[in-house]
Amino acid sequence: MARTDAPHRTSRTPRGLGFASAVFFALALVFAISNFVVVYTLVNRVASLSSGVESVNRLRRLGPLIAVQAMRLTDGAYIQTAQLSRNIDTFERTLQALDRGGVVEGHEVMALRAPEMRSRLAEAAHVWETLRSRVQAVLLDSYSRSAHADDPDQQSRQAVLRQWIADDAASVLGAAEALSRQAEHNVDSLYQQSRNYALLLMLADAVLLLLGYLAVRRWVVWPLRALHHASHELVVGNYGARIDYDGPWELGSAAGAFNLSMQRIQGLLEAARADRIDLERSDTIFRGLAVNSMVGIYLAQDDRFSFVSPKMAEIFGYTATEMIETLPVLGIIAPRERYLVAELVKASLGRKDGTVRYERRGRKKDGTQIDIEVFSSTVNVGGQVSIIGIVQDITERKMAESSAQLATIAYENSSEAIAVTDAAGVVIDVNPAFSRITGYWEDEIRGEVLPLLRPGRHNVDFFDAMWHAINTTGRWEGEYWGRRKSGEEYAERVIVDTAWNHDGSVNCRVAMLGDVTEKKQVEADVWRQAHHDPLTGLPNRQYFAERLEQALRNCDGGQRLALLFLDLDLFKEINDSMGHAIGDLLLVEVARRLRDCVSGSGFVSRQGGDEFTLIVEGVEGRTQIDDLAAAVMHSITRPYHLGGELVHISVSIGAAMYPEDALDQDTLLRHVDLAMYAAKDAGRNRYCYFDQTMHERAQMHQDLLRGLPMALADEQFFLLYQPIYSMRTGRIVKAEALLRWNHPEFGVVQPVDFIPFAEDRQLINRLGDWVMMRAAGQLAQWRQTCRTGMQVTVNVSLTQLAAGAADPSRWLGQLQALGLRPDSIMLELTERSLTGRSRAGVDDGMVQILQGLREVGMRIGLDDFGVGMSSLSFMGALPIDYIKLDSVFTQHIVADSNALVVCEAIILLAHKLGLKVIAEGVTTAEQHELLCQAGCDSGQGYWYGAPIEPAMLQLKLESGEGIPEGETA
Repeated sequence: MARTDAPHRTSRTPRGLGFASAVFFALALVFAISNFVVVYTLVNRVASLSSGVESVNRLRRLGPLIAVQAMRLTDGAYIQTAQLSRNIDTFERTLQALDRGGVVEGHEVMALRAPEMRSRLAEAAHVWETLRSRVQAVLLDSYSRSAHADDPDQQSRQAVLRQWIADDAASVLGAAEALSRQAEHNVDSLYQQSRNYALLLMLADAVLLLLGYLAVRRWVVWPLRALHHASHELVVGNYGARIDYDGPWELGSAAGAFNLSMQRIQGLLEAARADRIDLERSDTIFRGLAVNSMVGIYLAQDDRFSFVSPKMAEIFGYTATEMIETLPVLGIIAPRERYLVAELVKASLGRKDGTVRYERRGRKKDGTQIDIEVFSSTVNVGGQVSIIGIVQDITERKMAESSAQLATIAYENSSEAIAVTDAAGVVIDVNPAFSRITGYWEDEIRGEVLPLLRPGRHNVDFFDAMWHAINTTGRWEGEYWGRRKSGEEYAERVIVDTAWNHDGSVNCRVAMLGDVTEKKQVEADVWRQAHHDPLTGLPNRQYFAERLEQALRNCDGGQRLALLFLDLDLFKEINDSMGHAIGDLLLVEVARRLRDCVSGSGFVSRQGGDEFTLIVEGVEGRTQIDDLAAAVMHSITRPYHLGGELVHISVSIGAAMYPEDALDQDTLLRHVDLAMYAAKDAGRNRYCYFDQTMHERAQMHQDLLRGLPMALADEQFFLLYQPIYSMRTGRIVKAEALLRWNHPEFGVVQPVDFIPFAEDRQLINRLGDWVMMRAAGQLAQWRQTCRTGMQVTVNVSLTQLAAGAADPSRWLGQLQALGLRPDSIMLELTERSLTGRSRAGVDDGMVQILQGLREVGMRIGLDDFGVGMSSLSFMGALPIDYIKLDSVFTQHIVADSNALVVCEAIILLAHKLGLKVIAEGVTTAEQHELLCQAGCDSGQGYWYGAPIEPAMLQLKLESGEGIPEGETA
């Protein structure tokens, strides 16, 4: 019954097996996706807890660090507050990330979700709030520490605050450790849970695989095994074999179709025997195709293809049917060469064997051309002469031959040296360039280890690293110092590559060498020019910065470093007086002496101009630096014989130590600069170490510089007045207005500390106008209330005059508005400022400005007279009305008769020139008496009275003390 029903089963389209397999694989896919989701969820939870553990550990580290930094800051230690603030911010952001999730320092942190974790986190946040408030209090207190540094109560509060911070830090650490332990416990629990899930998933997968195996065995394997046995019987010639299987789905239908086919095959056997002759011919073609399957085979009759193998069709991009039906034999040849091929084939037909071989350009279906090699011969097929041929695509072979030829040409004519070695570096072959560069001929080097692959000038570590790279990566690239056959050293750029066999073993190694000796020399020259001073040959500022940075890195192990900053004293005067050529020779000689003093124990550089630096590493104590500084000063101050001239010069040296005086490069440079200027201010020709007072002084100057623009608007300036008495009448005839700055932080600041800043910041005009208006207003009030004809002297600077006094109408208008004559206010200039403007005296422009002020009625005085270098020589040429004898003279006239003679001479000369004389710094009655006898007109000083406020001076005037009895001085 099964066999009779077989034809009926084959007529329908079975769907059972496909549907069952689809359902099975759909279930497997759903199970696999479920496995992935479970595993992915577990991995994410583990990653989240791991990131939480890392963040909690960060809190454990940051809490004590923040506390230590805060306590060191309360002790007055040098702490970078910016780093402390960053640590506080990192702690805050880590707590927020653990609470809500986020990114901290480039790492994503998941929020803690477990209730026990969140309770621990809340405890940590609570104790952190307390610690943060105390640390912020320390930060705020650090900005005003200098004002309360000596306050015992402040020190006590700081001690208590440090104890509180320590207790809070311990609480933070305990909370963080509790949170860490809870997180680690959760991670362990999650790991255990993950292992349980993994075991369950593995069990479920095993069950599913077992069920699948049983189903496939029942519905697929058994029917296929029956089909296999029946097919084997068919192969051995048993055409009566049948499949005893009548199952469902497609395999049952296939069994019925197989049984039906066997019945039909038995009917066709007789017809097959009748066609045996045709089958033998087909068998011959088949055997030819089987033997020559790697090349194209064709059979042609009457210039048409009668048979084309699949490989033949593949070579030319056609199908076999297209070539047989539409393509002539010469259609596979490039048009330009078809005539030659036709002649070759025609000639072969006349030969006995009829064979021909040729290489020509073939033409593919898409028009591209390839190189082909053709073997053909004539055969007799069915009584007709045919041509059977074999075609091979030789395009790649031609390209390989061309590439090999080009490689040989490049190898022989390359300007780069090329050496081929075996795996151990033994030379197999070298090109001519190798012989030209190294001097070794091929027969001299073949069989020897390549020189660059064996130890030479470089150390063993160099070659170990080279061979490690070659053996692990197959490549090494770098620079190498080799030696030519002549013994000359040279630099070469080397690239070593490895050629591998198919089994992974080394075929050979190829080394390419380029001579870069000249390039290295050029690079060395360029580096030397970029890092050395062209005049002295010393390292320049750039080289100094690089060396100092490296030296500071070397000190991380606890070593000490000293930096010395040298500035030649009065070098500009030598340059101006003797010429720049002598100045350059002096700098060269100074550089030589510095090198001799250091002699390998330090690094000498020229910063520019007349500034030099010394870096001394490995300093054991200040005694070593004292000896070095003394040797440098002794060497530099020795006379110089330059260009026939004898030159003397001295040097001021500043010194700073690392890490005592600074912890970074910029700070060290600033501090050594301050130390050098301290040596200058102390009188030059000496050396000075940096101390903290220099930094505080510089900081004060910076604060003054920043606060100066707002000081006028905030009315922080005020005037004091020092009375000037007539020595003839003993009464007040003038008062000198003295400017003071009541700074909110530094208290009363003297003009010497802020006037230079006012000149640099272009504020001197505003400040001078304020002094002029305030002094003029005060004088107008005194004249109105006290009925006095006294005058007020106001100090002005040359910068102020040059900027605004050339047009005196501005000041005159102010005086007229107050009802004062132009000579009521007397302008005073210091002799130092005048003599410092020119080596020959006062320039003509300044003389014209002073002359213009006198022409409108204002009076001008010369303060600090006698301290300049050329006072007497140009005193008569200045448009002034009086001079002030500097206190350096008045202080010594009692004990030193020569000082008295000088004073008498100056007073006499001034009177001869029509000038009045005021003596400064009178502190005793003896000085007053001698000055009166010498003919001095007026005097001021603490013996007469200290600078006082306007109200106090007004009381003196109202009491009659200031009313003159005669002419004013």
